[in-house]
Amino acid sequence: MSLNQVQSWFRRQAAPITLAVLASVIVMAFFWWFTAGRGMDSIILFTDWQDRPWTLFTYPWAEQPFVSGLAILSFVFLIMWVFWVGGTTERDLSPGKYIGLWIAMILLPALFIVLLGPLVAKAYGTAGMWLPVAGITVVWCTRNPRQTIMLYGLIPLSGFWLGWVTVVSVVLLAGFGNPVLGLVSALHLPIAWAFASNRIPGMSYSRGAVFMSNRWSDKPNLKKSERLDKSYFEDVKKREKEREERERLRKLFESSLQDDQKEDG
Repeated sequence: MSLNQVQSWFRRQAAPITLAVLASVIVMAFFWWFTAGRGMDSIILFTDWQDRPWTLFTYPWAEQPFVSGLAILSFVFLIMWVFWVGGTTERDLSPGKYIGLWIAMILLPALFIVLLGPLVAKAYGTAGMWLPVAGITVVWCTRNPRQTIMLYGLIPLSGFWLGWVTVVSVVLLAGFGNPVLGLVSALHLPIAWAFASNRIPGMSYSRGAVFMSNRWSDKPNLKKSERLDKSYFEDVKKREKEREERERLRKLFESSLQDDQKEDG
């Protein structure tokens, strides 16, 4: 594959931020594999986060999937899911809002955990992409409640139910042995829902970011949308006329058969 083909593929995805996030996660996963995980504790969010404040933002990159076949499989599904749901959300938002969404979904659960976690747990550690990805997923589910996806390629779920499955999964996984900590870890998800459903004043979710000619435009291509709508309705009218014409010909054909039968009789 040539460099031009690679560049063309990236442009067609219209999701440079999503691709950059995924690339960084994959690179770090191989880095931890090469170093056998040495130094990973310096980016994981632990109880003593005050000594390492950068861990409020770096914990998602503490992914070490190459420890078992199941972990590798889960990592592959994670990459595929973020590529699809993240790319869809990025194309739905302006780049500034999408970057802000990722930062919020990384920092908010971290802040809830470090501020409320000590009240309900003596020790805790947070690592991996699952908390911010859960937030991005809830945003997508809120915007696409009726769209059906195949969970792990096997279980059909609408966006509405996938959102609830995501919330319950976060509570169960983060709350293993401590259900209250699970609830604390999921506090960013209602905020993701509120943002996606335009319930946060001054922070409305906007559609219409268009990726064209290697640059982003925050305004939707209204003329193109109008042309598409007009073309759609013209196509509907054309199909209706075709159906009416087929029905007319069918009746004529049946009528001619009946006339022939009467003559034969």
